Amino acid sequence: MPKVNVEYKSTLKPQDAYTKIKGFFDQSEKIRRLDPKIKCEFTDAQMTGKAIGSQFKADISVKGDGEGSQVVVIVDLPLLLSPFKGKVQETIQKELSKYLG
Repeated sequence: MPKVNVEYKSTLKPQDAYTKIKGFFDQSEKIRRLDPKIKCEFTDAQMTGKAIGSQFKADISVKGDGEGSQVVVIVDLPLLLSPFKGKVQETIQKELSKYLG
């Protein structure tokens, strides 16, 4: 499966960024449009999560980075969607900057 790696540095504290990321993956209409069957599981103690759907899987993590935080999203796309890899990366980057900016 092709992987899409998106890293985003935020000025938010790690816990605040993690809370916003959880909200993004649980409630974002754009994510639901990509895959209406997506289910998200989060591990609050480690500030990590997984989003699993019929179209893709994603691993999410938030770590401290100086005064702010670093958010990493790694998406596994099926082979059929590999031509859209760039668009998926662009969409995730844009949404992260909107939620965490």
